[in-house]
Amino acid sequence: MMAYGMTDIAEKIQDFLIYLKYEKQYSSATLKNYNLDLIKFKIHLLSLDVFMISEITNDHIQNYINKLNRAGLIATSLSRKTSSIRSFFNFMIKKRIIKSNPSKKITVPKKLQKLPYILSVKQVDLLCDIPLTSFASIRDKAMIELMYGSGLRLSEITSLDTQSVSLDDKMLSVIGKGNKQRYLPIGSKAIIALLAWVKIRSKHVKDQEKAFFLNKFGGRLSNRSVQIRLDYWCKSLGLNCKISPHTLRHSCATHLLEASGDLRAVQEFLGHEDISTTQIYTNVNFEYLKNIYIKAHPRAKEIKD
Repeated sequence: MMAYGMTDIAEKIQDFLIYLKYEKQYSSATLKNYNLDLIKFKIHLLSLDVFMISEITNDHIQNYINKLNRAGLIATSLSRKTSSIRSFFNFMIKKRIIKSNPSKKITVPKKLQKLPYILSVKQVDLLCDIPLTSFASIRDKAMIELMYGSGLRLSEITSLDTQSVSLDDKMLSVIGKGNKQRYLPIGSKAIIALLAWVKIRSKHVKDQEKAFFLNKFGGRLSNRSVQIRLDYWCKSLGLNCKISPHTLRHSCATHLLEASGDLRAVQEFLGHEDISTTQIYTNVNFEYLKNIYIKAHPRAKEIKD
């Protein structure tokens, strides 16, 4: 019985690999990955005295995935191995070798989301301390103040038109993801920087260009140019870190949440469709609170030797 069972699983894996090779025409590298994934799964099953395809249950598969996760397998590899197992059992169903699919309800442990890098308020102050000595510096100061002050996405800052900005009302209108419009306040420091930019913009604009932020030729500033300018100022001002436009958005959201504690308001401010997207900032906020707690609480302060 054992010999037959071992042959049973091995033969079914080979049948599946032949199907992938000749019918699906997968590459040799892909076939190798499927083979390795399924052979390791088969070894796990045999260690549990499971020898027949028909004996494999949802628990057998889920416990195997959980075991790999506990062993520290990276998320991409874990997803691939799960996908290989699911594809194998889908093939078994297709060929009517089994009546029910034991991999149907398998769940893969969620990848731990890496918390975004957040600038401190002092770092933001340093980044915004741009000397207004040229067309580019006046524009960049206004652009950075607005990105941080209003939490704008990169695409939102470069697609901004003159009609979208009302300095008198201290408000701007942006078109975010899903072509959805939202209205945002403009902070007092951003207003000052924007007023300086508007004065010089009129001298450089080309023809009837509507873009609010211009390149040196008078046309719309590109996404790539924004990143280049951020890199330039981080280096010039001694910020000692590499940031992206999204870093400014993350920092804005985190500082807002730290000060207000209002997750729903931050969700609306950022234009997130689902509040679960905004909830990453509660994790960031926890790190902030934890640091404050360790420094301030009399029973939590680190003991010095």
